[in-house]
Amino acid sequence: MSMAAKEMVWLSRLLEEIHVPFSPPAYLYCDNTAALHIASNSVFHERTNHIERDCHKVREYIEKGLIKTMYVRTGQQVADVLTKPLYPAPFRENIRKMGVHNIFTPSSVYRIGFSSHH
Repeated sequence: MSMAAKEMVWLSRLLEEIHVPFSPPAYLYCDNTAALHIASNSVFHERTNHIERDCHKVREYIEKGLIKTMYVRTGQQVADVLTKPLYPAPFRENIRKMGVHNIFTPSSVYRIGFSSHH
């Protein structure tokens, strides 16, 4: 979560620098309720001491309004298609949500007239 939050803030600053309109907050979806609670709660338990530094940065981004954390059910976590082995049905559903319809279809660059034949 910490690395994703840092990358989101970096990307939002890059967009600002190249004059691409972006209105914070950036939404960070997470399926781990414990991580969401720790990131948004300033009170740490002794068992979470080792992750305090990472959570402090995420909490700082939340407090500044740069990111907003949102819970998403594990079954609806689209990013899982990139990081976890999934059964065929959830895999197909997640790639559909990402806008991938057929990975074997050539890209539009090849369909609009670029050809290897001269």
